[in-house]
Amino acid sequence: MTKIIIFSDLHYAPEKPIHNGSTIDRKLMEQAEPILDTLIDKINNQIKPDLVINLGDLIEDFNDHDKDLMNLNYIWNKLKNIESPFYSCIGNHDLRSMSSRNEIEKIMNYKHSTFSVNIKGIHIVILGTYVNNELDASDGGIPKTQFVSDEDIKWLENDLNKNELPTIICTHYGIAEDDMKHNWWFETNPEHALLGNRKKLKNIFKNNKKILAVFSGHQHWTKTIIENEIPYYIIGSLTENINDDGIPDGVYFILEFDGIQLKITEKHIRL
Repeated sequence: MTKIIIFSDLHYAPEKPIHNGSTIDRKLMEQAEPILDTLIDKINNQIKPDLVINLGDLIEDFNDHDKDLMNLNYIWNKLKNIESPFYSCIGNHDLRSMSSRNEIEKIMNYKHSTFSVNIKGIHIVILGTYVNNELDASDGGIPKTQFVSDEDIKWLENDLNKNELPTIICTHYGIAEDDMKHNWWFETNPEHALLGNRKKLKNIFKNNKKILAVFSGHQHWTKTIIENEIPYYIIGSLTENINDDGIPDGVYFILEFDGIQLKITEKHIRL
């Protein structure tokens, strides 16, 4: 049995950013660190998975390059306490104030933020987006970070073609179509919830019988969408004030794969 933990959208910040355009009260950033500490303790001492994955937005950006790098370094060093192998996608808030994704890749010690690994009979693809400095950094940096590069799409197609193992795709932005109705963040602008060139990816996915599931974060709610017989699992934010009660959602998934079926259990951290 292969066991994987997936979480997303921690949005760590040591204090509330006041000039980044975010609606701060929905993100309980002051609870990000204790939630992460609690999750790491569960991972190391109770769950003991084969792999842990974050789907992006480790920080709530300040739209300030130096401060964002400092906060990313801080939270990444804390994540090094995870005793299982750990990989992370890079989210729009992680990238917003950066001139390129290379700055975040250096912190994470990645040669590239799009890559794949094999863990106990499962092929894991971590799919990154790039920074387009010709687009603006408004709306949490979404316009400038919303696309997978053509280079990465070509790499993905080659990677999936040569792979023979059951496969999980992980990325930050949503890929399955969703009108975002009743979504607190994206109902008025659903395109900002989704990867800008997702159709190119889905053309690759639809003929690949090895794909078990696709996982994404960013949308700050948890739901499942089926397209072309592929399940797309969207996982909410660890720190989202989802019920407007001051209690962070604390959501994470436990994946268990027995070589045939993928079982997904939704859990919630409670402080």
